[in-house]
Amino acid sequence: MLLRFIAENLASFKNAAEFNSFPSSKSHSHENHKMECGHATVLRLSAIYGANGAGKSNLITSIKLLKDMVESGNLSSFSFPESPTFRFDKECLTKPSGMAIEFYAEGNVLYYHVEFDTQHIIVEELFLSKKTKDVKLFIRDDKGISINGDYMANASTEPFMDALDRLVRPDMLLLSFLGKYYPKEMPVASSAYNWFTDSLEIYTPKTVAGFVPHLLDKSSDFEKLVNETIPKMKTGISRLVVKKDPISEDEIKNNVELQQIAKRAKSQPGMPIPKIDSLRNDVVNYVFEDDTLYVKALVGIHNNINGMEVEMPLTLESDGTRRLIEYMPLFYTVTKHGGVNIVDEIERSMHPILIKDIIQKLSESDTAKGQLIFTTHESGLLDQDIFRPDEIWFAQKDSEQATQLYPLSDYNIHKTANIENGYLNGRYGGIPFLSNLKDLHW
Repeated sequence: MLLRFIAENLASFKNAAEFNSFPSSKSHSHENHKMECGHATVLRLSAIYGANGAGKSNLITSIKLLKDMVESGNLSSFSFPESPTFRFDKECLTKPSGMAIEFYAEGNVLYYHVEFDTQHIIVEELFLSKKTKDVKLFIRDDKGISINGDYMANASTEPFMDALDRLVRPDMLLLSFLGKYYPKEMPVASSAYNWFTDSLEIYTPKTVAGFVPHLLDKSSDFEKLVNETIPKMKTGISRLVVKKDPISEDEIKNNVELQQIAKRAKSQPGMPIPKIDSLRNDVVNYVFEDDTLYVKALVGIHNNINGMEVEMPLTLESDGTRRLIEYMPLFYTVTKHGGVNIVDEIERSMHPILIKDIIQKLSESDTAKGQLIFTTHESGLLDQDIFRPDEIWFAQKDSEQATQLYPLSDYNIHKTANIENGYLNGRYGGIPFLSNLKDLHW
């Protein structure tokens, strides 16, 4: 679970700006949204609002940057913009950017902090967060690397530390180095690394859920969720099925692209390879199973007025229907498996009633295991029957063009207040400031 995230001198964040999922003492509704994470209590839903250009997407982008940095392990594989720093202050251009994140992984609350420029890791720290006092796991700065030997699997840390000082280059992350290459030396650091790679999922407007055909084919639980949910959403689809076609060796021999796909698929049997199919103009999965290369594609089944089933490729479905299908693994993960799921512009291409119905169901669930954090412009979700005030956040720029983040619980909100009307009337900020349209001759 994500407890909090802090960005400083990064994109539109000048001074340290914090988003967190801690419950406020002023909010008492939706007790089922609280989840215990060791000594901390966190909320499993968060919605972030703000005008276009206010910086709410920069929050998601910053979290994704940190995830990508940890997964990659070094800065040399990144195409940073000219400078990732805050651009509206000359002093910021010469200072490092910073990110910090607190999260719950494998029974521990961990705090990870990194300061960097486009070529160097300047400061890197990992702490075990306790109720009364944090415990240092490692610190890396201009003085070198310092590791807490009490959390090393091997009692002798000096030779290992000497090796780290030589092996970890200035553009490399120590957390990634330990997690990738020495997972047994410091297990708690390995669990922190695994949280970034396995438990933190981020969906941008360009994200395509590439594994839906294979997941629908292999998971009966996922198939049940999909084919119970989709028909209720009035999309016209009565159920989704997977078309699974074998590819012959002759087909592979006569197609260079298929040869490359087959080689890759055979090297990892049972693992799907997503690809945009030129004929279907949709994502298909190539999988090597039972000594055969298969291509799997989704097909929507519709019933006409006479009850006859009609197959339709997803390319003929609406953008909203396709987006709903792409979200099915996300909702499956939130309800069944846990993890942290962060979505930028969750309502994109979706009808307001549809997205509200989905979020309402997740809000009411007493069995949901995962955390869902998203940005949105959809004011219809500003409903106290869905969210607690401390689960609604706003992004707004100040006079310096720097993004500020704050929760609705900072205001005194009565439990019967219509927060959608208050938001649209500018009571809480986070909306665009428009000139009088008459002055613009509209």
